[in-house]
Amino acid sequence: MNTTGALGLFTQATLSIVMEALPFLLMGSVASGLVEAYVPRERVERLVPKGRIAATLFGLALGAATPCCECGVVYLARRLMGKGVPAGAAVTFMLAAPVINPVSILATLVAFRGDPTMAIWRCLIVATAALVVGFLAGGEKAEALVKPLAGDAPACGCGHDHGPEHHHDHAPATVPGTPFGSLADALPVAALAKKARRDKAASAFTHAMADFLNMAMVLVFGAMAAAAFKAYVPAPVVMAMENDMTLAIPGMMALAVGLSLCSQADAFVAASFSTFPMAARLAFLALGPMLDLKLVLMWRQVFTPRLVRRLATLPAAVVFAACVAFGLATGGAS
Repeated sequence: MNTTGALGLFTQATLSIVMEALPFLLMGSVASGLVEAYVPRERVERLVPKGRIAATLFGLALGAATPCCECGVVYLARRLMGKGVPAGAAVTFMLAAPVINPVSILATLVAFRGDPTMAIWRCLIVATAALVVGFLAGGEKAEALVKPLAGDAPACGCGHDHGPEHHHDHAPATVPGTPFGSLADALPVAALAKKARRDKAASAFTHAMADFLNMAMVLVFGAMAAAAFKAYVPAPVVMAMENDMTLAIPGMMALAVGLSLCSQADAFVAASFSTFPMAARLAFLALGPMLDLKLVLMWRQVFTPRLVRRLATLPAAVVFAACVAFGLATGGAS
């Protein structure tokens, strides 16, 4: 491919990844802001099971009920951790949700013409990897695994501290006026209640915008790196892997990391590699939503290096082992 053609492919791929990811990024940011503004820490702490194993399984169940892409789930997981969700549950949710939710499952079924094999094995492998990483993360405090984020500063305009241990109410604790109250006394209380609702909405918007802008910047850089991979890696290198499972599995894993596709669209790309072994396509489908270039950049903004190293290595190890076993069991079938 000549320089002009490669540049055109690079530009097209960059725009494609960014435009594909932005809606999901926006949804995740909005969900993050709503969690921050409207979900009390005490309620979350009461809802999540206390045991390490139970909390990790809770994160998996939450992921199955949350139709979101990996592009928007990182900051939502961080906000959940800030609300008292144990690190194990939040990390399990973050890794599993992009794949085991109904939208991604349906997309995989459609891409493979209704054959449930890839959808089932994809969910099983991703759930296993998410539980492993989540269980290990569950042995540590959330505060030791996350970095402070933009948007954690006072955002509601009240001037109060909004740290994780600080709580306050905007409305007065007592009704002004006589001990028994009156209609006149009720009017300013109603006005204050409306103001409190407006403050919460403003806080949700501020947090969502901070998260969206932080992630959008990282997304653009990740999309450019993925587009460069797609535009400048020679096609013969990819084609050489078709007939060798020992090359195809790690090769497709590397391709998934490099292309940084959305978990609700990558099944159609995997299905297009129809001449590759099924195990290699499964590796592409399982690893991509848990590990890619843009996710690594996002993690570096959100998590400490120790957790980033685990996120970058353990899912890959689980996917590789599972797909090699799958390939041996199926005889390298396509």
